[in-house]
Order: sequence, then structure tokens, then C-alpha cells
Amino acid sequence: MLDRKIPFPAFALLFMVAGATDALIYLHSRDLLAVYMTGNSSHIGRHIGEGNWAGITPLAAVIAAFFTATALGAWIGMRARRWRPTVILLLTSLLMSASMPFAHSDDYPFITVLFIAAAMGTLNQVSGNESGVTFLTGMLVRTGRAFAEGNFKAGLDGLVRWSALVAGAALAIPLNNHLGRHALLAIAAMLALGAVFTAWNALVGRHRARHSS
Repeated sequence: MLDRKIPFPAFALLFMVAGATDALIYLHSRDLLAVYMTGNSSHIGRHIGEGNWAGITPLAAVIAAFFTATALGAWIGMRARRWRPTVILLLTSLLMSASMPFAHSDDYPFITVLFIAAAMGTLNQVSGNESGVTFLTGMLVRTGRAFAEGNFKAGLDGLVRWSALVAGAALAIPLNNHLGRHALLAIAAMLALGAVFTAWNALVGRHRARHSS
């Protein structure tokens, strides 16, 4: 389950970022979920059923931001090759940083949610071997299957990811209480740190490849 181009500390940080972002969104934007496209899509269906056409537009915009960013992230990642994780994490960090100036301490405005949705869409293309890396439901299903097949290494990897996401969500609360809207910059810094880990990993891999050939 673990992409060898992404070192373990970076993967753990990635899931902590996902958990922290989830928690901040639930605190500051309950109607527009920048990280939960299933929920946004269900809300669109509900609005259609209720005839509430005005409620569809912002939800559709958030989904479009996520989808456009993840498609662009995949396109960039394919061309970055061994540097894919580093480039994607840096782009995600920039998008998360861009969301902060528009944010308020109480509620995140629409533009902030759009930037966060774009950031999370980009983040989920960090691995060339596994798309949607922070999608927890699918990951838990794969983890259960791994344990059923006796693949305990993959199963434990899944549990570590889940634990990191929960830890990130817990960390978001003191960050939010002490930093307010600047908690988004703390998340951006975590992403930048992950980029450093992956860049180092890529350099080590290139060095080993040269010496083996």
C-alpha cells in the first residue's frame, strides 16, 4: 500500500494534514465541505429534490474546484516523474497558503473553501501508484481485505494511516484555538515539510540508481 517514492514520515504527515483539514472544515464550513465530495454530491441531489436550485451552485463550484485541481495535479505529476510527490506537496502547500488571507476566525468564506478544495484535490494525486490516497473509507476497505488475506504489513500500514488522520484532526483543535485562521498556514507548513522528506527521498533514490548502473 505504501508508495516507495514517498517516505513513511511524509505519508504520515499527509494523513495528519488530511485529518487537520477535515476538522477545520467541519468547524468553519459545515454547509460546503471542501474535503468530502460524496457529501457535497448528496447535498446537490437533495437540493434538486427540494427544488432549491440556488443551493446547487456553490456545491457544484466546490466539486469543480476539487476535480479540476486533481486532474491538473495528475497531469503535472505524470510529467514530474520521481519528483511527483515533492511537486504535488509544494503545489498543495501553496494552495493551502492562498486560502488563509480570505479566511475569518469564525466561518470560512466561499473563496477559502474553493482554495482548500483545490488543495485537497491536488494532494490526492501525490502518489503515482495510488490515487485518492486520503480517501479513508476506501482505505479501510483495503485494510480489512489485507488482514483477511493475511497481509499484515499492508493491514498495519492502513491502521497507521487511520491513526495519523485521527491525530491530525485532534491537532487541528489546539491549532485553531491558538492560531485562528493562521492554522491553515500551519497545515501548509506541514505540507512543505512533507515536500522536504520526499525531495530527500528522490535524491537518495537517484544517487543509488547512478551507483548501481
